Amino acid sequence: MASMTARIAPDDGQRPPFATLLRRLRQERRLSQLGLALESEVAQRHISFLESGRARPGRDVVLKLSRALDLSLRTTNGLLNAAGLAAEAPETPIDAPALRLPRAALRQLLDRIDPCPAIVVDASWTVHDFNGGAGRLIAAIARPEALARSAAGRAGPNLIALLDDPDGLLVPMPDRAEVLAHLRGEAPAPGSAPPGAPFLPATFQAPLGTLAFLTILGGLASPRDITLEELKVEIFFPADDATKAWVEGGSRVCSE
Repeated sequence: MASMTARIAPDDGQRPPFATLLRRLRQERRLSQLGLALESEVAQRHISFLESGRARPGRDVVLKLSRALDLSLRTTNGLLNAAGLAAEAPETPIDAPALRLPRAALRQLLDRIDPCPAIVVDASWTVHDFNGGAGRLIAAIARPEALARSAAGRAGPNLIALLDDPDGLLVPMPDRAEVLAHLRGEAPAPGSAPPGAPFLPATFQAPLGTLAFLTILGGLASPRDITLEELKVEIFFPADDATKAWVEGGSRVCSE
């Protein structure tokens, strides 16, 4: 049966792709085989066989392990494919009619938050939509030609490419390296955070004065599509009174 774990012998002494991937994902999450067994309700012996290549998983086993490891839909599909099984979730193009309502919901959120800057980004930090406040902020800090360079071959400007471009910004950004490391998922350098700061700000030294923002990142709850799971709304809230004054109109959302 597809739901059972079948015993197999390793191919030519090499662990199969599923075994290698499962072991790496478990270790990245700092889980022992016993810990994963307790979280997934898959026997530790089975997990040992899976990671050594002595067993092939059924679909339900892979999905149990995926939930226990808190994997994204994209990574879950990769784990299933590595086991020779069909993908669990589709990846619908963002401009497809099927995603019209989710796109409209995100657009409504952007408009509601305006004039606080807010953008819709994907997993690679490519911007797919933004509100008026974000357009104003982008115009104040980014060079148009750099925005065009960062959007080359993409659906829109890419934040990592923009910040990584030495000529990308019109104004200095003191915490540029720390923000870039955050976007890339890298560990911050020791001592890089400002003393006493409870969050990593995005700070720009504009001609009118320093603009400092704290950001909030949110997404759709319980998505069943890779594209929707990876779309996030990033909201830039003023981190000080001077920035609050700069944010056009200081809407109720921004001033509360």
